[in-house]
Amino acid sequence: MTSARIRPAHGGDAPIIHDLQLACWNEAYIDHVPRSAFTQLEEKGLAHWQNILVEPEGVWIAHRDGQAVGFARAIAAGPGQVRPLELEKLYVLESEYGKGTAHNLLTMAIGDAPCQIWVADYNKRAQKFYAKAGFSYDGSEDARMEAPNVPGIMLHRMIR
Repeated sequence: MTSARIRPAHGGDAPIIHDLQLACWNEAYIDHVPRSAFTQLEEKGLAHWQNILVEPEGVWIAHRDGQAVGFARAIAAGPGQVRPLELEKLYVLESEYGKGTAHNLLTMAIGDAPCQIWVADYNKRAQKFYAKAGFSYDGSEDARMEAPNVPGIMLHRMIR
């Protein structure tokens, strides 16, 4: 099987990434995330991506057979964080599971840099994926938090 083609995102990709994020959420989170979070993403997600993609550095999009199948976004973590880089988002469609697309997006977005990521406590698939990529749970006091804008979902910081 050939790899999905990965390229840097650009301003015109906002609708594509927004739709892709909604599709990935519907596949992976429908049983875990409250409907209100989906509604918020549907209503505000496109504008959010349009804002981000004004200067799209750190955003990568994967295509297979002309269709968007995944994306990733890495950002500077900011002062006081345990790592200088944060993998803020990494989503691939279920049809891409096991095909290397998530791994390739991870590599494009962060390479082998020290990094942090927040993973939902229920998302065992993601936890295993990141552990395989060299991440481990950060045992510090502030390494657990409730997801912003998604009440009841607890996140755990993983670092490498």
